[in-house]
This record gives sequence, C-alpha cells and structure tokens, in this order.
Amino acid sequence: MIRSVFKPGPAGTGRILVLSGLDGTGKSTQAEILAGRLASEGVVAGIVWNRWKPIATAPLINLARRRLSAVSDARIADYRNFTESKKKKMRSPAKRAAWQTMVWIEYAVEVNIRLSRHRCRSHGVICDRYVYDTVVDMAVNFSMGPEALRELCENRLLDLFPVPSRAILIDIDPRTGAERKKDGTPEEYLADRRELYLEMARLTGAAVIDGRGSVEEIAGRIWDETGDWRSSLLEKRE
Repeated sequence: MIRSVFKPGPAGTGRILVLSGLDGTGKSTQAEILAGRLASEGVVAGIVWNRWKPIATAPLINLARRRLSAVSDARIADYRNFTESKKKKMRSPAKRAAWQTMVWIEYAVEVNIRLSRHRCRSHGVICDRYVYDTVVDMAVNFSMGPEALRELCENRLLDLFPVPSRAILIDIDPRTGAERKKDGTPEEYLADRRELYLEMARLTGAAVIDGRGSVEEIAGRIWDETGDWRSSLLEKRE
C-alpha cells in the first residue's frame, strides 16, 4: 500500500468516506442515498464534492488550453488531439514537477477548507471524488500507465490531504459511463482512465464495487462495504 496517501492524519480525519470512479458511475447519487440512510439512523453525514477546482492556477490553465486547441470545449469536440497535445507539453520532468507542486498545494487547501466546514456539524463526511481522481487525471496528462501510478502517489505533497477511513471505487465500463453522462463526454476519455482507477484502488486498498447494477443494488453494496465506518460514526454520535 502506498505511503503518502495513507499517512496518518490529524485527529478526526477518520470520519471521511471517499466515493471515487469514472464520470457516470453515479457517485453523487450514491452519496445522497448513503447520507439519507444514515440520517434515518440519527447520523449526520455531510457531502462534499471534492474535485480539484483551479483558482490560483486558472489563468495558467486557460492560457494553456487556448494554445493547445482552437476548439472550444476541446475535451468533447477534439478530445484525442487535445489530449495528445497536453501529453507532448508535459514530457519535461521539470514541467511535471512544477505542475504537481502547484496542483497539490492548491487542491490540498481546497480540500481542507471544505472538510473543516463539516468538522463540527457532522458526524462524518462523504467525499464525492478525492485526490485519487486527480492522480488519475494527472497520470493521463503525463502519459503514464497503471504501472507508473505509484510514482505519482509517492509525492510528499499528498501528505497534505486528510486520510479517509474508507475509500470505495465504483467501477463501470467506459461505454456505460458515456451513455449515462449524456453530456458528450467521449468514451475515449473514460477508457483512458479506467485501468488507472483500478490500479489506484489496488494501491490504496479501496473496495471495488460493480457499478453496472441498479441504483438500489449499488447502494446496498456500498452500505455493506461501509459497516466499520458507519459503526465509528455511531460511536461518535454517542
């Protein structure tokens, strides 16, 4: 199991549950269902959409996008050319190191602020996406296969992220994910990430749940996989 992402965190961080996976897996829906079911048992669980949102780095990213592609919303309309252009720009080890430093510092600040808002008013927190998803995106941009993920995960700046008590990967095939999204997300975009997600789950010890069933079936599997985490929240409530 990798060191950085599971370094012991500050007191209270064991309340965190992470739902991770490709776009279209239903993470947001499952987070709502789980929080509602916990509420029926008297447990308050906050939900945090924890994707990295560029703020300080936004001007740099927008400039890079304009240089990489003349197509607006290139991820959908020109995905393959846009992705290959990003990979070429990120071949330099110096650029990769600088990019990781900027992303992890900014993202860690965002995550810690979001989680702090729930520290006093919730027994636990359900994260819809987490640092694992961003590592996967970074691996794609760096032309890294699953075998190279450990290298990214050993970055010491990942120690800035609170340690989740439990992580769950909801896994679906790229075609199903693209059909569910209905926003033009290319199947290629999801296919580039699936094996990386599965390797990420292996490295972190995350549970892998088949996301092809009904919403109710997936919710039941998540409930079964979170028994220890839910018990810890009940103890905190008492």
